[in-house]
Amino acid sequence: MDIGDVVSDALKYPLSDWTKILMLGIILVIAGIGNISRSLVADSTLISVLGIIGFIVGLLGYGYFFRIIKSSLAGISELPSFDDFVTMFIDGIKVAVVGFVYSIPAIILILIFAASIIISVISNPSSIPIGALIGAGVGIILAMLYMLIITPIIAVAVANMAYNDSEFSAAFRFSEIFDKIGTIGWGNLILWYIVTIIVYIVIAAVGGIITGLFSLISPVLTVVLMALIVTPYLQMYVARSVALLYSSQDVIYGSQQAGTAHSK
Repeated sequence: MDIGDVVSDALKYPLSDWTKILMLGIILVIAGIGNISRSLVADSTLISVLGIIGFIVGLLGYGYFFRIIKSSLAGISELPSFDDFVTMFIDGIKVAVVGFVYSIPAIILILIFAASIIISVISNPSSIPIGALIGAGVGIILAMLYMLIITPIIAVAVANMAYNDSEFSAAFRFSEIFDKIGTIGWGNLILWYIVTIIVYIVIAAVGGIITGLFSLISPVLTVVLMALIVTPYLQMYVARSVALLYSSQDVIYGSQQAGTAHSK
């Protein structure tokens, strides 16, 4: 299975069940309720409570993302069901923690340069030294570059965790993960990543234009429709394509074996 097949399959995959797109969309709308509430509610306490609720529900979204990867690795071509929410929530926590751990270097960079600005302001409240601002800008750029590089590796790490029956430590077996990437091919991984970014930008832009028409009614409606339809579709696409990429060499190898057996 080459990258074209992976992308083609993943693009069609969410469209097999619009009900599940909407179900994931509802989860994502609730997950973003804290942000939406800022434009509707003045009570800061209520906003905080809604934000906490949104964060907790958002973990279910991560869990469903993981469930798609796991079911796709098992060779299932249909979208998984929304059930066993406890397991889905636990899997969501695992995915969130994996992403957080891999992001720690970027977080440290940002904190270091943010601290330098704070110290500069405390020592000289009247003005912030240009050096501190440049340093902060460099720190942010380095953090962004790191996240740009590490993101496809995180995707393979999460897929490795799914492949190993949700075993959390599998996401940090670096030699195993890099061996898998070597099997997939770094070129294939980078190509998949570039294509996925392009797909993400194009679909998000088209979705934004279409849903933006509803901003004439209410700006909040645009945000809700993006979260209800466009974002879940993209998440399903990414999860499916990650799983297919992870298992792509297995599929090729399996096909070769089948062909050899048949010829015998």
